Amino acid sequence: MASAIRAGGSVAVFSSEKSILRAPVTRRMGGARLNSSPDKFSFMRHGFQKVPMSRNSGESSFGASRRCSRLSVFCSSSESATNDDKVEVVYDPQGRYNELLSDLRSSGAMPQTNITLFSPSKINVFLRITGKRPDGYHDLASLFHVISLGDIIKFSISPSKTKDSLTTNVIGVPLDEKNLIIKALNLFREKTGSNTYFWIHLDKRVPTGAGLGGGSGNAATALWAANQLTGGLATEKDLQEWSGEIGSDIPFFFSTGAAYCTSRGEVVKNIPSPVPLSTPMVLMKPQEECGTADVYQALRLEDCSTSDPEKLLESIMQDGITQSACINDLEKPAFNVLPSLKQFKERIAAASRGRYQAVFMSGSGSTIVGVGDSQPPEFLYDEEQYSSVFISEAYFLTRRENEWYEQPHSEGLQT
Repeated sequence: MASAIRAGGSVAVFSSEKSILRAPVTRRMGGARLNSSPDKFSFMRHGFQKVPMSRNSGESSFGASRRCSRLSVFCSSSESATNDDKVEVVYDPQGRYNELLSDLRSSGAMPQTNITLFSPSKINVFLRITGKRPDGYHDLASLFHVISLGDIIKFSISPSKTKDSLTTNVIGVPLDEKNLIIKALNLFREKTGSNTYFWIHLDKRVPTGAGLGGGSGNAATALWAANQLTGGLATEKDLQEWSGEIGSDIPFFFSTGAAYCTSRGEVVKNIPSPVPLSTPMVLMKPQEECGTADVYQALRLEDCSTSDPEKLLESIMQDGITQSACINDLEKPAFNVLPSLKQFKERIAAASRGRYQAVFMSGSGSTIVGVGDSQPPEFLYDEEQYSSVFISEAYFLTRRENEWYEQPHSEGLQT
């Protein structure tokens, strides 16, 4: 690396670790071209005086010039009659390295090899079941919204060309093709022809069997990560469309965070967030779970609400979240599958004494959401039978187009 240029008498000498270059110097001006040195210098020193050097400036105060993409330094000998004039180039190699690395990555010439992403969950502010389909699924109409509770997932490119490797901090989470993360990565390779495999570590914070779409959020995040780490082989629209093949809720996460979803849930219409993002809420999930398949099996269409879902959406857009608008047609079958969940919700509603704007179940359960306050009722802390209840503060979250969801600065209360 460059150490110094010495201008004295008839030659200017540039010394580096590997070579010494000499160039003639006249009385008025001499020059030495630094063809092999970095072009990012913090300042130049003439004699004992530091002379700032601007990368955007053609010349320094004593004749330093940046020519084309190389740096040429010219040393004036007219300021002194002695042969002791010195010009020292002082630069920042680490800063230059970081800049070059950033330029390479942004240009795609050097793709990333690892990435850490926030994988959010969601709530259904309302969920209407509108009919049964010939394929056995149900048509729904629902206001989905991303919330601030989420997992953290680290992805790294693996040297393996045959399989992904998934680890997690939670016992019982499947680590093979049963996991939606692995399914998503397999889908990405199938659609793009990529042969890139990954090491993945899932820091699980969203409880399973909660109706919060934690697994669906993981799958969407995995698709986003794979696309980033392979140089952007697909568009966001591609990822959204493909994701519906492995899960009805997954396409929603490629919205901007708030969406009116229909059909099986895979038809996603972006909407502006209908409520302030700072609106507090508390999530309360008992240890008991009710399986999604069991809930849908217990569903009776004649027991569902007759409210027009578009009118519910309009009401929330105009008046905010209210108890009357937060209809979930899956509550009744979920309560039939898990009777204790009905008692749990009713007690939360009674104990809140108007503290919450609405109390409702998310998805197919078993999380009960209280919107309007971040604190749970005191009985959840006071009574032993509720000691295993998962509790978390949350708020609404959105994302910018072409950017993934940012990890909230505060994760809130989780017990």
